[in-house]
Amino acid sequence: MTRGLEAMMRRISWAICLAGFLAFSLRAKEQVNISGYILAHYEQYLNEEGKYQVEETGGDYQLEGRGGYGAFQITRAYFTVKADLSDKLKVRLTTNAYTDEDGLSQVFLKYAYVEIRQVIPAHKIRFGLQNPPWGEYIVRNYWRYRLVDKAFFDYWKFFSTADFGLGILGELWEGKINYQLAVLNGEGYKKIEQDRFKEYVGRISLDLGEKDKFRIIPSLGYSSHRWNDSDKFKDEVLMAGLGMDFWRIHLAGEYLQGVYTLPAGEYPMVGGRFPEGAVSALEASSFPDRLLSEDKDIDYGGWAVYFNLSLPHQLNIFGRYDFYDPNLDSDYDNDAQEMWMAGICWHPHPSLWLTLDYRQRNFQELDLDGDGIDELEPEQIIYTHWKIAY
Repeated sequence: MTRGLEAMMRRISWAICLAGFLAFSLRAKEQVNISGYILAHYEQYLNEEGKYQVEETGGDYQLEGRGGYGAFQITRAYFTVKADLSDKLKVRLTTNAYTDEDGLSQVFLKYAYVEIRQVIPAHKIRFGLQNPPWGEYIVRNYWRYRLVDKAFFDYWKFFSTADFGLGILGELWEGKINYQLAVLNGEGYKKIEQDRFKEYVGRISLDLGEKDKFRIIPSLGYSSHRWNDSDKFKDEVLMAGLGMDFWRIHLAGEYLQGVYTLPAGEYPMVGGRFPEGAVSALEASSFPDRLLSEDKDIDYGGWAVYFNLSLPHQLNIFGRYDFYDPNLDSDYDNDAQEMWMAGICWHPHPSLWLTLDYRQRNFQELDLDGDGIDELEPEQIIYTHWKIAY
């Protein structure tokens, strides 16, 4: 079966599932809410090579790409159905669609869960495909510009934004204290459960003050899972966040630090967002003694700062700075990355947001193979972003 036919069959299957869910929800004769939004953008690379990749040619690495690269793209298209089956029982289904690099439309579930309320006062119990504790809350209260890009924890791939499992959300002191705990598969929502581990993740947050005067929102979180077949293989992440609102200013930030076990023979690096081919060049140019001689816990992490200034006429000025190091404790520390962006946002209607923004990603080591020629240049991009809600 060709990829085009497979994609068409997936779309038909999703349409049937969604139609069935809608029919079930409407028959419940309770409140049904249908909503969603589309994220799209135009990107223009300013690099001489445009959107480049690092290629090996005859033992040498160099930048390859078409100059003046520019493209329109639909980043995401969400469709959400929420149904109140009773005062205590609610369901949610959210689909996510995007177009991959081959031009094929991909549609998949983002959320699909049942929520039970009032079993415990001021608490909700969720079962199914849901957002983790360090997820929607962080995007909504700290970053607030999902139309431009993902929040720090998601952009640098600390963990997935959705997963299968059981969760509980609670509030204390009239919402001044809120928390979320979950036991999840740990595979994310795009992978099949392999029973390798379970993820135990939680967050506790304070929400103090008044939004129109002064508001402060600190958060702490922790995530841990270990492989079933070996106690020494693990992945643990400590999360901290702080948000403040005063006058027209919103200032917030995230700090995350993780420990991930890598096996012997691997390059000591956890994740990152290098251009295609750059990681292979780093590994190939490493001396043998820089590869792991035994299994090792690799410390990785970083931080981000978010800024927003509200202006008259539905205008906002926003900015962001990220720093990420994939091996904080490595002797071969030449692969840290930073990203900063700044722009202006106009939202003339709650359903329409438009931005014009600039982004730059810098890399610690520009000369990947040590030959005196920079194979990795800073990426410079001008964007226009659109968000259309319905």
